[in-house]
Amino acid sequence: MKQGLAFGLLGPVRAWHDGAELNLGSPQQRLTLATLLLADGRAVPVEEIAAALWGESVPRAARGTIRTYVQRLRRVLETGEADPVIVSTGGGYAVRVPEDAVDLGRFRRDVRAAEAARARGETRAAAELYKSAVEEWDGEPLAGLHGETAEAERARLRRRRLGVVEELAGLELDLGRCPDLVERLAAEAQAEPLRERLHELLMLALYRSGRQAEALAAYDKLRALLAEELGVDPGPTVRELHYRILRADPELLAGPREQPRIAPAAVPVVTPAQLPPDLPAFIGRAAELAALTMPDAPDPSCPAVAVVHGTAGVGKTTFAVRWAHQVAADFPDGQLYVDLRGFEPEEVVVEPREAVWGLLDALGVPTTLRPDRLDALTALYRSVLAEKRCLILLDNARDTAQVLPLLPGNPNCFVLVTSRVELSGLVAATGAHTVALDILSEEDATAFLARRLGRARVAAEPEAVRAIIAACTRLPLALAVVCARAAYHPAFSLAAVAEELEAARGGLDAFTGADSRSDVRSVLSWSYRALSVPAARLFRLLSFHPSTSIDLRAAASLAGLPVARAQALFRELTAAHLVAEIAPGRFHTHDLLRAYALELVAAQDSAADQRAVLRRGLEHHLHTAHAAARILSAHQDLPAPGDPDPAVSPRGFASYEQALDWFILEHGVLIGLTQRAATTGFERQAWMLAWMMRHYLDWAGHWRDLETVNRTALRAATDIGDTLGVAYARRGIARIEAHHGRFGPARTLLAESLTGFTVAGDTLARAYTHRQAIGVRQLEGDYAGALEEATAALALFRAAGSAVGEGAGLLGLAANQTRLGRPEDALVSGARALDLLMAAGDLYDLALTLEVLGRACAALGRFAESAGYRERGIELSKSMANRGDFVTSLLHRMVTSALIYLSEARHQAGHHDRANAALREALTRLHDELSEPYLVIGGGDGATEDALRDVLATLAEFLAEPEEGQDWYERAGTVLHKVASTAEELGLGAYLTE
Repeated sequence: MKQGLAFGLLGPVRAWHDGAELNLGSPQQRLTLATLLLADGRAVPVEEIAAALWGESVPRAARGTIRTYVQRLRRVLETGEADPVIVSTGGGYAVRVPEDAVDLGRFRRDVRAAEAARARGETRAAAELYKSAVEEWDGEPLAGLHGETAEAERARLRRRRLGVVEELAGLELDLGRCPDLVERLAAEAQAEPLRERLHELLMLALYRSGRQAEALAAYDKLRALLAEELGVDPGPTVRELHYRILRADPELLAGPREQPRIAPAAVPVVTPAQLPPDLPAFIGRAAELAALTMPDAPDPSCPAVAVVHGTAGVGKTTFAVRWAHQVAADFPDGQLYVDLRGFEPEEVVVEPREAVWGLLDALGVPTTLRPDRLDALTALYRSVLAEKRCLILLDNARDTAQVLPLLPGNPNCFVLVTSRVELSGLVAATGAHTVALDILSEEDATAFLARRLGRARVAAEPEAVRAIIAACTRLPLALAVVCARAAYHPAFSLAAVAEELEAARGGLDAFTGADSRSDVRSVLSWSYRALSVPAARLFRLLSFHPSTSIDLRAAASLAGLPVARAQALFRELTAAHLVAEIAPGRFHTHDLLRAYALELVAAQDSAADQRAVLRRGLEHHLHTAHAAARILSAHQDLPAPGDPDPAVSPRGFASYEQALDWFILEHGVLIGLTQRAATTGFERQAWMLAWMMRHYLDWAGHWRDLETVNRTALRAATDIGDTLGVAYARRGIARIEAHHGRFGPARTLLAESLTGFTVAGDTLARAYTHRQAIGVRQLEGDYAGALEEATAALALFRAAGSAVGEGAGLLGLAANQTRLGRPEDALVSGARALDLLMAAGDLYDLALTLEVLGRACAALGRFAESAGYRERGIELSKSMANRGDFVTSLLHRMVTSALIYLSEARHQAGHHDRANAALREALTRLHDELSEPYLVIGGGDGATEDALRDVLATLAEFLAEPEEGQDWYERAGTVLHKVASTAEELGLGAYLTE
């Protein structure tokens, strides 16, 4: 970068060179630069820049307009005397400047240094560094820029500045700088009138400056404002300070003893922020929140752990989420959340392996390189977190065994666990801090009712309020149910509500106490009896679903209702606070309510009715999975599930993305339903559901789940003597065996499947089994055997009249003809395959066919044709890989590999500039693949990790260079060879070294 270049974001977007301001052009052009600078060196896709510039109204010429903006900025910022400031990446741009060249970078640097100084106990130095950070600001950040993205970034930056201002004020109070601080805090509080922390600091500064009356007046002003704007009182911390100032507490005159804080680690490119929303209706728990102040870990090499325990419905999750949001800023590397479902039915309890898998998803670890064993997965998870500072909230834990594998090994992480039990084993093993949540105090329970029903209504009937609180045993969930009923009927007096509660007293076994008034079943049964008969039935039947959330069509199917009717009943259930609509058409039920619904089912629904409900639920998911699988692939490699029950409402899908999203969302439900079906007399549905998931589980890399459901399917089909089901299940297990390199067992299983399909008379299934065997033979390196399998598959596809299958068979021929030195034959087979697959619209096989044709042309020296085929194949693969989910990782690697081959074909054809462009894009994508945080942190021995870091640095440096000189392509090939060799050492380079 040219020396003397500087940028400003914490005010108007500006740039200077050697102190002279540069003309950055129009607001849109300045917003383009700001978007790149805010990415902090990250490559920003063109689509992301377009969204920042135009929101949802992106013009057709957006890409060209952005290119023009970038070219103009380059002319202003770059003189040709140094490295480029704005570099092109695969599909986007990045700004590469030192951190201290941007005011936001200097702000972040000073904040990090201040936090480090504060952690060392250097209060004065920390205050000066915070002050230096605040002085980087020059008014409103991104001033003059418009649009949703600019507004969102502006709000985020304002919040970050306010946090630093508050930290600085706290330190200055400790240093006795109160008189100088008052005016600044008064101005900040006036600008942010609802930010209680600023008012708290102002009150303390006034009091310590000898201005007690003004401090009390500041509190009165805040209280009046909050009441007028939000209808709430100041928080417990501010109220406590007001009380102490009113008493002229002398201890307030001395600064509080400083608590050391650990400096946060660097923020990764993708920071997980998974905490559920903080509920505004949260009341009380001030003492418990204070008790949860992060303790130091007993062992400095272990993470700090706290356990929040209490009975169901006491508000553990709400409490933990509130505290987590309060401290989230102290964990810059992210906040992770897992609902372990520890007290739900056994089939839906989240096992440790599943939980670790989900955490690795959140941390950006691709599935393709995750080990299978729990101990190895846990080791990888701890390696990823080794240098991070994360908050991990593990909700609804069943026991210690469920939690221990989820603990990181990093002392900078904090783990908060909620459970209905004390988890004494976890406390003994880790020295965990414990906080017990009891029922609400009388005062907090009254405030709870006032917050939800209004102060006037509660104040008008104090005796009825006391009776309601007593009947609800001050349990938050019970109070919430009562409030929902009372709020839904504002004309009802609270005395009438209290009388109904008294008359409806019953018992919920999980919540019996020393006397009948500590029993919450009366509250739930009262709410249930208030429902219409159809809504009450729907509420009961929701308990059959193996998850706390369910979509509208699945619920309608359980109840055997039309979708519109179910939607109307859900409105009734939502109004009664028995379910919550968490997204359009998706509903959530609390676990206590589900437990109550299960009791109701056992008492009110016959065994025949219960079996019919389970059958309808299975049919809904089976037929929906069948529809989704048909969208994901044009092949007919699926058994026919038959017609659904007329009372079942399967979902349809309009696009590949919708089908894929459904599989991702319902993954756990489908696994649980397969297990349940196999053990409840629905064996046929079990093996069919397992096969409907096969394509998704394979592409997503869920190898353990793929094995589990197919072994379950095999047992179920065997139990009922279903030859077809046994054959499909063996094919599923064969896929797992081949994935693990156990080719002999895979071939045996496929041979057994062929026998079964022959007995069943299913010609098409036999053809697809031969096609699957092609892949096994190719993985073994037996291309002659693969060619035989392709020939057999082709004959059967033709006999079955399957055009898309015939295309797949011809693709298998072409791929192996090329490998056996018969490229001319491969071109003939591949061309026929291309016509058939284009007609069928199977994008994945089309992309593979174009790659095979490109390979055959290259073998014949027809490099221009080879390049043309590969360009078309890359375009198709990119159209399928337009998502950031882990399921597209296979397609991402396919594109990278094809670009490398494309660059070679273009180079051989004499198109050197275009060859360079393809190879540069491939190297950029390869850098992105190998730059995943977990690869750098763990995955091999120290020497290999160091080698990977070195090769990534070499790759980054090379990509930053301009494409100059005749030898650029050769030098790029040398870099690629080095990268491929190192990747192969980690087991990542098979597709690079082929």
